[in-house]
Amino acid sequence: MNLNRELLKKYTILYIEDDDVIRTELSSLLENFFHSVIVASNGKEGLRTYLTNQNNIDIIVSDINMPELNGIDMVKKIRDIKDDVPIIFATAHSDSDFLIEAIKLRVKEYVVKPLDIRKLLIYIEDIAKSLELEKLLKQQKDELIKFRNILDSNNLLLKLDKEFRITYANKLFCKATGYKKEILLGKELVTFRHNNNAKKIFDDIYEKLLNKNSWEGNLKIKRKDDTTLDTKSNIFPDLDDFLEMLGVIFVAYDTTKEQELKRQMQLALIKEKSENLQKTKEQNLEQETLLIKIKDELEETKKELNIFKLNNNDKTNEKILKKLEEENNFLNQQIRSLKFEIEKLNETLNNSETNEVLKEKLDYWKERSAQESQKLELLEKSIIANVEPAIIEKIFN
Repeated sequence: MNLNRELLKKYTILYIEDDDVIRTELSSLLENFFHSVIVASNGKEGLRTYLTNQNNIDIIVSDINMPELNGIDMVKKIRDIKDDVPIIFATAHSDSDFLIEAIKLRVKEYVVKPLDIRKLLIYIEDIAKSLELEKLLKQQKDELIKFRNILDSNNLLLKLDKEFRITYANKLFCKATGYKKEILLGKELVTFRHNNNAKKIFDDIYEKLLNKNSWEGNLKIKRKDDTTLDTKSNIFPDLDDFLEMLGVIFVAYDTTKEQELKRQMQLALIKEKSENLQKTKEQNLEQETLLIKIKDELEETKKELNIFKLNNNDKTNEKILKKLEEENNFLNQQIRSLKFEIEKLNETLNNSETNEVLKEKLDYWKERSAQESQKLELLEKSIIANVEPAIIEKIFN
């Protein structure tokens, strides 16, 4: 038997049977499948047990023919307390009068004695599945109510019929658009089209809704004073269980301030880009001017270099070299001669008594030597300042 034991373990059963043997055996068996099994021996005890445990009992399985209070009368009293608790009757007969009474009491199923435990468990499992579905639907309904309340308090909300006429408008929508609720009722959605250019958007909205699809996007809504309200909108069809359209739900979030802030930011960015572009242009102009100046200086340097090369050709270099060598040799010879004379005078001065004439001669030759050395030094500086390194190396080597 392929039963959903996990599901059955969530539920508590009230089992009512006047036969002690059947009640003991069946309740012991049922305890293997359910969270709890509560038992009673007749209709009166069954009613009392239910009243005591009605918040815990999920399903009732009861015999019909019982002393003190039969199953039919017991269920009638239970229905006065709770009219939707699921009930399964166990009966030894299936006459039409019993079936009529069972239908009136909205009994879910009945099983004929002797009980087929497999069939009973299948019936109970079906009821448990229905109860789970009802719980889920109730939970979803409660969540939907909460969701709608949240939407109603934080968003612009409209409800429309199948012809897209307004049947409900919340306070936020009225406040944002400047319309009173009684004026909005009956108006079509297209009334809020802010200009003819928006016709394509509204045509797209209508087409999607007629095809039972939702529409989502940025939508401009015309206010009563003809100004524009920017919104982020969700528009979706309200469908019944058979997917037939009941109407339309319009939920929107006012983004007017956000759009204005975005526009201001875009303007600021454009201004900043424009200023940066101007600065870049000015910097580029400065760089171009500097580049032209550098190019001009480079050209001037090239010209001077060419002139220098022209003035320092091989023949000119040879003449300069020859002249400098001659002057250098002559000066060196003069210096050597002067040094020799100075040495002789020093020897004479050291080997004789003080002689004023010799001193005068010595001073003369020293001065003469200094002058010649000075000339040589000036010549060397001139060579270094005006002659290429290769030529200098030839001269002094």
